[in-house]
Amino acid sequence: MGATPHTFLEEFTLRLTGETPQIPADVEDWLGRLLLLYGVPFHYLVPEEDMLPPESIRFFYVDPGWMKCLLEGACSVGRTSTVDDLVDQHLRNHFLDHAGKKATELRRGKESELNWPLTGFLLRSRLVEGWQGLEMKAAGIDGKGKRIESLEPLRIDRLNPEIMLCIFNGKVTEIEVAQPPEDLHFGAMAGDGGTYQKLHLRRLFPPDKAADDIDENLVPATAFAMRTGVERVVDIKALARDLGDALNKVKAIDGSAQGSFTSAEFAVQMVESPAKAIFTVKDTGKPQ
Repeated sequence: MGATPHTFLEEFTLRLTGETPQIPADVEDWLGRLLLLYGVPFHYLVPEEDMLPPESIRFFYVDPGWMKCLLEGACSVGRTSTVDDLVDQHLRNHFLDHAGKKATELRRGKESELNWPLTGFLLRSRLVEGWQGLEMKAAGIDGKGKRIESLEPLRIDRLNPEIMLCIFNGKVTEIEVAQPPEDLHFGAMAGDGGTYQKLHLRRLFPPDKAADDIDENLVPATAFAMRTGVERVVDIKALARDLGDALNKVKAIDGSAQGSFTSAEFAVQMVESPAKAIFTVKDTGKPQ
């Protein structure tokens, strides 16, 4: 991508005075997006599918040398005049400065300093497709080794329905992946052979003990009753009966009245708060 065309007089003046050529704003914006890998074909990032198998997360460093070569190559295709060559000569030593200034603006609209090495991760999972509002938070260290509890996100993007790319401004040491905070939902844990279960039931109306005296381990896991002949469809009536029986068995519900396990109690057992998973990045001492 070349610079704005100059007249012969302007070109002569630039060479005579040695002034730094002005880089058009749209070129800087373009360089900033390229630094964050916008427009880079996915198979350049992940050459083999085995490098990012289903239900996996892979961490990476952004190599500034590789990025400088990428930016140089991208700019070289638009060189059409000697002034363009002057601009490229200036950019050759300042590619990362111009690109970095704009890269930090893309997400939050204001400039900040890049803390090399930039790091990030690729997440390939059904979670990406199933939860559109997944939240990604990162803790880490900056270029001076200072601990940062919340690294600035430079890019958080879904590349396809099940793959997410995240790049952070600094060295990531810990990643938190969380469901959206507003997403209260019915949930269950996957079991063996395509089954589902509730691992922890909530005690209701404990008759003889205070709530903090109750051993939660006494309440057994309850497998979901599924409709026969239909894949992944719960038999609600049977599940409600099983949940009520499990609670009554350990006296975790007031079972003195018939029909005490109603839709309200069922909802209390089924509702799950937003879940989160935390990944700790193993520090190898060097980029890899």
